[in-house]
Amino acid sequence: MAASREIPREIEIKLKVPCTYELMAQRLVAAGAQYRREVLETNIFLDSPDGQLSAVRAALRIRHQITSDGQVLPSVVTWKGPRTGQQISNRPSVDFYAQPPEMAELLFVALGYIKTMEFEKRRRSYVFQNCLVELDEMPQFGFFMEIEAPDEAAVAAARHGLALDDLAVVDISYFAMVRDYLRQHPDLGGKLHFPGAASHDSHVL
Repeated sequence: MAASREIPREIEIKLKVPCTYELMAQRLVAAGAQYRREVLETNIFLDSPDGQLSAVRAALRIRHQITSDGQVLPSVVTWKGPRTGQQISNRPSVDFYAQPPEMAELLFVALGYIKTMEFEKRRRSYVFQNCLVELDEMPQFGFFMEIEAPDEAAVAAARHGLALDDLAVVDISYFAMVRDYLRQHPDLGGKLHFPGAASHDSHVL
């Protein structure tokens, strides 16, 4: 019997970016961050019909990704458990890739899950030391940055090394942010997109 593996943990901090996407990108590069790529994401969240995941503060997400030059990347399926911590979020998280993208949606529909909401996000990724730095743009909410690292000390060190101590910490997830907004805007039908952006064409949900 194979030895059981410990569930990985996602350890990250979210910061509010007060300036434009390009100005903050320049600031990151000047501080030593290395650019990786830029994508347009469509994030689809699912739950059981009776909300079993949300009841235990967990989430199931399918993330479709298209690069800035139009390449469709494999989708990322993610389960996240309850969060601990205040400024630095620490939670169990399991990711795997799905290809072709629409098969992930078909699988979870077959298992009885339903779509609860969907939102787009533009994300520009960087690497700094042993950390992943994501510069994000959200419809309606503006610009944010996430720093993810193997442990909380590395997150704090990267934030300091990138000279980002002046940016305010955001202690709410994108999921909760969008969920609350969509509850106030039922006319959006559970979807938050960029105006005029081409979204992932979902034939299932």
